[in-house]
Order: sequence, then C-alpha cells, then structure tokens
Amino acid sequence: MRAKVALVADSAVCLPPELVDDLKLHVVPLQLSIDGKTYRDQVDISPSEFYARLPHCRNLPVTSAPSPASFIEAFTEGAAKAESVLCLTVLSTISATYNVALASAEMAQQSLPDTRIEVMDTSTAAAAEGLVVLAAARAAAAGADIEEVKSEARRAARGVNLVAFLDTLYYVWKGGRIPGIAAFAGSVLKLKPLMELTSGEVRPLDRPRTRRRAMDRLLSIVRQRAGDAPIRANVMHSISPDDALMLRERLLTEFNCLEAIVSETTPVIGSHTGPGLMGIAFHTEG
Repeated sequence: MRAKVALVADSAVCLPPELVDDLKLHVVPLQLSIDGKTYRDQVDISPSEFYARLPHCRNLPVTSAPSPASFIEAFTEGAAKAESVLCLTVLSTISATYNVALASAEMAQQSLPDTRIEVMDTSTAAAAEGLVVLAAARAAAAGADIEEVKSEARRAARGVNLVAFLDTLYYVWKGGRIPGIAAFAGSVLKLKPLMELTSGEVRPLDRPRTRRRAMDRLLSIVRQRAGDAPIRANVMHSISPDDALMLRERLLTEFNCLEAIVSETTPVIGSHTGPGLMGIAFHTEG
C-alpha cells in the first residue's frame, strides 16, 4: 500500500542519520567546493572528514545548492512510494536551494503527472529545519495527507526557535554571510557571539566571554521563551559531542522536555560557522 506523502529535505537539515532512516526521508545533498573539488554534502564527505580537512584548506570552502538532477531523482523515488511528494528546504534568503527545488519540481512533474509535488521554504535552517522536517515526517508517517502535513510543517516553522553561538569568528568573517555578527562581536576574537535565527534573519543576542557561559546562556534563553511549557529540542554541534550531550541532559532534567535529540552540523553548515558551534532549536508542544 502506497503512503500518502513522501518527504524530501535538503542536507542543510540537521537530524541524526538513524532518525533520517527511520522516517524514510529523502535527503538531497547540497554541494561543497573545497580547493577546486566538488563534494556532495554528507555523501562524498562526512562531517568528521570535513572538519579534519578544514584547517588545511587553501581557500574557504564554497557551498552551492543541490543540482536539479538530485532533486528530480528524489522526487521520482518519492513518487514511487507515495501519492504525493513534499519538499522542505532551507530558508531561501541564504540559499538558492528553494528556487532550485521549485524549478526541479516543475521539471519532474512532466514525467510524473499523477503525483502532486510541492515545495515549501521552512524559513529556517540546521537544527531548526530538522524540527520542522521531523514534525512533517511524523505526520506523514501517521497517515496525514499532503495538506495536513504542510499544515504541521507550517505550525512547527512558526514556533521554532534556533539559538546558537560560534566558537570562532573566522569563518563568518571570511564568508561574509552574516556580517552583523562579526561587527557585533567586535575585535575581541575570544568572545563567543550568541545569535538567533528568527523570521528568516540572523540576529545577535549576546557576547559571552567563555564557552561555559555561552552554553548556560543558551539554556537561559530556552527557559525565558518556553517557561514550563512542554518542548521538543534539537541540540546541534560541530565536533563537540560531549558538550552536546551535556546540554541534552540538562534539557531533559531541567525543563518540561518531551524530546531532545542531538545532531551534528553538516559540512555545508560548518563551512560558514567553523568548528565548535553549539546550538539549540526548540518549539513548544500543544
């Protein structure tokens, strides 16, 4: 029996690989160019391989949207298993992925006239995008139709928060994607600029001076915004698994936390943020 909805996401999403497999998500890889060679995110290069190579790169890695062929392949695979396909993408203000997915859906529709294919901009990224995709995938797994799955994705996207801090300003400064963060942090490079992604924009929040204070500040922001409400959370990190597990444990013990997963940032995210990033995405439930 065919499912009602197959879910497609791009690799800017941060979710544990085992969860991606369990939910039967089709993940389309963004592309990453390192010293003239192009890699498919998490297909040709893993996070551990990427962060091991990053300090030795001659030039800052360059990221680009997935190829149309990759999207069309995912849409075709989804159409073989479900009546409709919903593609959820990283926010369109920082990546061309959404527009490439839209164009690819139009091309795929010509050979798949009986399958409804839709594309939705999640207006977020990384661990927060992961929570939006997770909510949609669980609705699809429960038998919801595409309109119901889209509604669940929109609900999660409206309520999701993403707060994170950088361990180094070098990659943000060199990449120029978030100029306000480097200016906000000032010239003291040991600061850990703390930011949020909300309404499609990255905004500075604080400038803790140590990593420990930055992690405490992440949790205090969750407490301010969620209070006693039940939450679902996604802790993301760049080669900092011990810190991520500590934050997860504190979320589970100090908050009304229904679920807390841990995700490693993908190479395409890490190319802009560098190693050592820590973040928490969360939304209230009910």
